[in-house]
Amino acid sequence: MTRHLPSADAVPVDTLRLDDFETGLLAVLRHFLTAYAHPDSQSWQAAFQIAAERWGQARGPQVAMGLLSVLQTLRGARRGPFDFANPLCRTCRTWATGSEVAFLAMIQAMRRDRTDLARPAVLRLTEGTMDPGLIRAALAFAARHPAGPDAQTFTPAETSAPAPRHLRLVH
Repeated sequence: MTRHLPSADAVPVDTLRLDDFETGLLAVLRHFLTAYAHPDSQSWQAAFQIAAERWGQARGPQVAMGLLSVLQTLRGARRGPFDFANPLCRTCRTWATGSEVAFLAMIQAMRRDRTDLARPAVLRLTEGTMDPGLIRAALAFAARHPAGPDAQTFTPAETSAPAPRHLRLVH
């Protein structure tokens, strides 16, 4: 296995207090991002397959399509690259890049109706813009998939460790 160099903005996934749904979203997200970065990989198929395995044949594709809608809106709202971990690398998938952390923080906060945490997450994710399209898309997704009453929330200040990062989605 190739050894990947750590980056300053990545953190261990297990420090993010993700619920099972959000953990599944991260895997699906990474496959969609791989499909954008490397279209020949056809990684979108793996994204839908993982979603169907995780949430069932009826609900899984709906979750994946909802996530894809948020991701497509994000691509229009973000100018810079979106760094993401390789979903097929056993080492990399245990780490979340700064871009992934910002995305998960936004989704997590919105699923828990935590506006106080959602606003800074959106700003980090969009590089300082409160993009109304992204906010609408993410809120619609969160409303369809709310978190349970006992779900925990992380804050980026709680996470700090270098990690591998070697894929990048560039427009």
